[in-house]
Amino acid sequence: MLTDVIRGIDYSDCAEMALVLFCFAFGLMFLATMRLSRNATDRMAAIPLSDNVETPRDEF
Repeated sequence: MLTDVIRGIDYSDCAEMALVLFCFAFGLMFLATMRLSRNATDRMAAIPLSDNVETPRDEF
């Protein structure tokens, strides 16, 4: 009975749902990135160049 259920599943819908979920997650990350202030992005970009150990999330 379980094999009949597995054979009857149409996996083409799964690929479309995966694409929709990916586009949604990508859009959310894009919007979150665009909302950052110029000062915040400059401080994050300078982290690899500084000798101080700092956490950028504490200052926002």
